[in-house]
Parts: sequence; C-alpha cells; structure tokens
Amino acid sequence: MLNFFKQFLIYGFGSILAKIAAIFLMPFYTNVLSKEEYGAMALITACKGIIDLFSNLNIHSGIARDYYEEGINREKLVSTGIYSILSFSITVLIILLITRHFFVNTVLHLNGYENSFIVMLISIPTGSMLSYFSILTRFKKKPILFTVGNIIQLIIQISISIYLVLVIKTGIVGIFIGLLAGELFGIIYYSIINREYISFSFDSKLLKRALLFSVPTLPAILAGWVDSSLGQVLIGKFVSLEQLGVYSVALQLSSVFLLISVALNNVWTPYIYENSKKQNFNLDVEKLFKIVVIFLILITLNLTLLSKEIVLLLSNSSYLNASQYFSLLCFPMGIYLLLPFVSVGVTINRTTIYLSYSYIAGSIVNLILLFLLLPKLGVIVVPICLAFSRIINYSILYQYSRKVINIKYSNILLIVFLTISIIGFVINQFNFNNYYLIIILLFFNGLTMLYLLRKYKIFQTIKQQILNR
Repeated sequence: MLNFFKQFLIYGFGSILAKIAAIFLMPFYTNVLSKEEYGAMALITACKGIIDLFSNLNIHSGIARDYYEEGINREKLVSTGIYSILSFSITVLIILLITRHFFVNTVLHLNGYENSFIVMLISIPTGSMLSYFSILTRFKKKPILFTVGNIIQLIIQISISIYLVLVIKTGIVGIFIGLLAGELFGIIYYSIINREYISFSFDSKLLKRALLFSVPTLPAILAGWVDSSLGQVLIGKFVSLEQLGVYSVALQLSSVFLLISVALNNVWTPYIYENSKKQNFNLDVEKLFKIVVIFLILITLNLTLLSKEIVLLLSNSSYLNASQYFSLLCFPMGIYLLLPFVSVGVTINRTTIYLSYSYIAGSIVNLILLFLLLPKLGVIVVPICLAFSRIINYSILYQYSRKVINIKYSNILLIVFLTISIIGFVINQFNFNNYYLIIILLFFNGLTMLYLLRKYKIFQTIKQQILNR
C-alpha cells in the first residue's frame, strides 16, 4: 500500500500541474476577460469533451487493458492504437470543420467566437494522441520522465496563452492556441520515450479486441459528459453566458477533486491489474477507500467554509455567487473521485457495459431534473442535479462490485461526507467571523489527522520502512 501512495504522489504531481495552473490562472483570466468571454471559453471547452469521445472511441483504454497481457506483441499493439486514433480523430476533425458554421451559430449561439472554435477542433487529434502517449509512459513506469514532460508542456502552454491574451490581445482564441502548442510538444516528447513500440504495423484483430473493451464504455463516457458539461451548455442556452462564466469559476475551483482523481486514476488501473489476484486485495482496497473518503471529508469541510474567501482570492467580487455553487459541487465531485473504487468489479471482470448502465441511469435523472428545474430555479439546481446523478452512478457500480468480488465499503463515511457538504453550504449562507471559522477548521482538521495517524499506524509504518532499508 505504501508503494501505491508513492506512485500516486509521483504520477499525481505530474498530472495535476495543468489543473493547478488553471486554478491559479483564474485571477488573470477573470480580470482580463469579460464574464461573457469566460463563459464562451467554458462552453467551447465543454464541447471539446463530447467531440473527444467520438474522435478516439476510448481506444486508449482497450490498448491499456492488453498492455500487461502475457505473450502480447507490444510493438504491434501500440502501433495499432496510434494509427486507429489518428484515423478516427482526423475524420471527425474534417467533418466538424466543414460544418463549423452550423455548430457555432445555430447550436451554440457563439457568434464572434468561430476562430476559437476552429483552434479547439484542430486540437482534437493532438489531444487524443497526447493522452495516448502519456498513458503508455505511465505503463512503462517512467514517473520522472512523465513529470518532466508535463512541466515543460505546461510552461509552453501557459507562456504562449498569456502572451497572446495579454500582449497581442487575441481574446480566448489565444488560450486555445497555447493549449495546442503544449499538446504538440507533448506528442513529440512522449513519442520519443515510447519510440521502441512505434512501427509501421497494424493488426485488425488487436483493434477489434481493443474496441470490444472500449466501445461498451462509450455510453458511460457520454453520460459522464452529460453530468459534467451539459449543465454548462444549458446555462449558456437558458440563462446567459455571463452566468455560465460565474458557474464556470465554481466548477474550476471544485476541480481540486479532479486533481486527486487524475492522480488516483494514473496508478489505479495498473494497481488493479497487478494485484487483483493477491489474497489480501479486497482488504487493501477497502482500507484505501476509507482513507480517501476521510481526506475527502477534510477537504470538503475546508473548502466549503472558506469558499467565499477562495472565490475572492482567485477571481473578483463580481464572481462571488460562485461560492454557493462551489459549496454544492463538493459532494458530487467527491463521489466522482470514488467511482474507480466501486467499479473495481467491472475492471477485473472486463464487464465494462455496467459502467454504461450506471452512468446512463444517473444521466437520465440529471437530464430530466435539469430541463424541469433549470429554467425555473436557475443555476443553483445544476450542482444539485449532478449530485443525484452521481449517487445513482455510485450505487449501481457498488452493488455490482459487491456481488462479483465481495468488496464492502463503509456507507457511514459517505453519509458523514454528505452531511458535512450540506452543513458547509448552510454556513456559507451566513457571514460568520473568519476567526470562528478558523477555530472550527483547526479543531476538525487536528481531530481527523490524529485519528488517521493512530488508526493506520502511519508513523510506525514509515519507521519500519526506514529500518528495512
């Protein structure tokens, strides 16, 4: 388990840098861009998520699933993935470039932002290839090279974006150009690391095997996009781009949970494949689950009580309403982070269709509630609808994993997590003195850390590791 957290920290650091940078760039973007521009950027980014789905068919996951299979020809496997992803993504790019006027003006109502939309489309193949090569680098267990690549890529992306937006005054198109430049560097960098697996070889049988694994996950990914991004699209359509800009600030702040999720996912799949047949596998995973939920409770408590201060620190007073949405987003974002734990049975049994069942069920509820409530009650219902969706998603996957591999998690901790989220939102509605908030935070943070240290004997474990060396 100690090795799991070691890999979690190493790969996690490299993977979350971009998201951390996005959070700390918020003061720059929210002061240089108008709320309408910020909302337009969020809407185009949300559209990129659904386009990515159809441009690569999630072939990455199918290739990754067979990477550790005995007797597999990795050179042929990796090369098959490269040519497949390139073919699909370039085809989607061409189709959308031809039909861009319809999508920009009729579907999204983004008049004046066509250039930004075009640059986003060009980044579809590059983003797909970057994602693929970075996955291969993680599976090769090259954490230092992986992190260095992420850092350089991020520096290139941010430098170009800030220069174009601040100096050249390009507007949000400069942000997407910077993203494209960073992705191009990343492709070159990671392809060099994985060069021994790149060749002019293609195996249709390997592609078919990868698609049999990945295609059943597509409805789940689509439903996940509905949960994470459709709310933004509907806010832009039914409310306004300005209000979408405010909600997007809250969504960006709540991505602190996604930082942990990215780091966790980077090590979770290899960990499952390598350890699923060990005798104490279930106990180790259940223990990991408890630790993660406790940290989620801690993070939620701190973020919700300090949400107003965080919003003012990272944006400005015109975005203050984002603190309410931010508080409500903590619970569904935390549940999303826990989905790898409850989908462990699906991963081990290769029954990825159950991912789709769970995501679709949750998204249907989300869709119905959004269309019924958003026009009447406004933006505040979007994170609430998302919470209902994530609870359904979690419950279905948990029941399946419990049935097939007899995994058991603590539901009491989840109830505590939900309670803390609600209490934090309620407290957020009042103007408490910061002095009292700090006392509350210090008390609960200290109590929780003391419990973890004693319960899991962390100090003893570290001491034993040092002595063993």
